[in-house]
Amino acid sequence: MPDLATAHRNTPFCPILELAGRIQSRDKPVVDFSIGVPNFTPPQRVYDAAIAAIHADQCRYGPSRGEAGLIAAYLHYLAQLGQDHFGPVNIAVGQGGKHLLYSLFQVLFEPGDTVVIPAPCWPTYFDIARLSGVAVRTPYCGLHQGYKLDPATLEAALRGRVVALVLNNPSNPTGALYSQAELAALADVLRRHDVWIISDDVYQRFVYTDEPCPHLLDVAPDLASRIIKVDSISKLYGMPGWRAGLLAAPPEVAEAVTVLNSNSISNMPPMVAAAAAAALGGDQGFSQQMTHGYQARRDILLTAFDSAPQIRCARPGGAFYLFPDISRVFGSMHGKQMISTDEDLCNLLLEDYGVAAVPGRHFGAPDNIRLSYAIDADQVKTGARQILRCLAELEEKPRTTRQTQPGSEARVPVMEVVS
Repeated sequence: MPDLATAHRNTPFCPILELAGRIQSRDKPVVDFSIGVPNFTPPQRVYDAAIAAIHADQCRYGPSRGEAGLIAAYLHYLAQLGQDHFGPVNIAVGQGGKHLLYSLFQVLFEPGDTVVIPAPCWPTYFDIARLSGVAVRTPYCGLHQGYKLDPATLEAALRGRVVALVLNNPSNPTGALYSQAELAALADVLRRHDVWIISDDVYQRFVYTDEPCPHLLDVAPDLASRIIKVDSISKLYGMPGWRAGLLAAPPEVAEAVTVLNSNSISNMPPMVAAAAAAALGGDQGFSQQMTHGYQARRDILLTAFDSAPQIRCARPGGAFYLFPDISRVFGSMHGKQMISTDEDLCNLLLEDYGVAAVPGRHFGAPDNIRLSYAIDADQVKTGARQILRCLAELEEKPRTTRQTQPGSEARVPVMEVVS
């Protein structure tokens, strides 16, 4: 059984930044499917609010829980989602969603505690757990499951002493979206286990359904005393560099994060808080338009890859990622080079075809690659053509090496990763 934590420590701390450096060093154009950054900017009201805060000389210490105006805007945002049971005591801010997740691992867990994090997943979860001395139990949810946790797998993962589950909906890297029925089935399991539920909702605006993103708070309100909702303006509003995150949680959790804030970041800068409040308030149409745009780009890739027998794709229900299974490529030859791993294929795509993709091993899935389609639609079409050209130029070989493929044994029901 592989040790994902050890494997992860042997890869670049931030593989996407390492890949970005390789892209920038090239003198040829690259279709960059690598980084998950929205390719739009927020509406003018966001900039106006930040500028007004600067002119009002709001360069002061602020409240560690968060500015009153930002908390009010977030509560209004939650109420629009139908989650109107929260009050100011349930809210705390952070320097982005990533910071809040790190803070939660600090205030909720002791070294040696075990947290369940389904894979494929965002690699930062592994790093936060390692830095916090927390063990990670990683049930693998494969293509046949739509990359989603099912009740039986969750039940198995929660056996023994487990303190929390991290659930990302929609998912990075797969775009998997849990339906209300699927969440209700997971809730039936969670009722039998006294664990915290950390819901990472940073992509919740980007769903390709007629209904809002389903949430455990809606389908299982009886679990609200254990659910911690983490949000960020980075993805939803095209503001990754502003570093503003918010959480809605039981009062004791929000208070603990506030105390940690007061002894770490002190407060969110008032001008950032003003910008975040302006993003959460007002017309949200710009974000909805981007969702339609991302859905169209997703469909460009899915349609293109339908003609490629070497790769298999689950249909993403949200976010802006495609996570193709490329395991059928392993054992193929490109000239004298054998494609034996996800990294081999990604290196080939970048060096010979001008396409940047992220190896799936960084997300706990070495049979896959991740493509972020938060880029121009014409670039998506160009990248798809280049990937198809690469696949067409591979020469098939007997896959005698597949049984020893590095990382292939990661597809196991439940695994323990001890930091």
